[in-house]
Amino acid sequence: MIKKILVPVDGSKHSVRAVELASDIASKYDAEVILLHVLLRGHMSSGLKRALEIEVGKHEKKSENLINFPMEIMAEISSKKDKQLSIEELDYIGKYVLSNVALICQDNGVTKITKRVEEGSPAKTILRIAGDVQADMIIMGNRGLSELQGMLVGSVSHKVSHLAKCTCVTVR
Repeated sequence: MIKKILVPVDGSKHSVRAVELASDIASKYDAEVILLHVLLRGHMSSGLKRALEIEVGKHEKKSENLINFPMEIMAEISSKKDKQLSIEELDYIGKYVLSNVALICQDNGVTKITKRVEEGSPAKTILRIAGDVQADMIIMGNRGLSELQGMLVGSVSHKVSHLAKCTCVTVR
């Protein structure tokens, strides 16, 4: 039986799809969804950075990568392209992303939702939190690395799927 599903999110379209799948499964099993955003000290994940660049460029159109992010915050953060973000800015982004994807869970009938913002190496942090909460399943987005790139560089989803002690689902 599935009781707890951990879903790492970074604002990318793949992580949003992971939330959609997790909330669908959770609503059927009355499971808890634990939404996790891992802060990368000093900089944004590549998914958030791309989403901000797209959104700032479009202004009035919503990015498919980032849900309803406030334009004034986007413009300020996007202007820091080569500068490091403060931990407060990263925390704000993480909480904002989690709040928005939590709405997807609620819309799909999930009643048990936990939001966590943690700092550290993404793969290690995801694995640690999965163990801490005793997750039955991890559902996460895939950044779309080719098999060769994944073998040479190693993506977060590859690392987590190989090292997790529970079922892992990668969403494209």
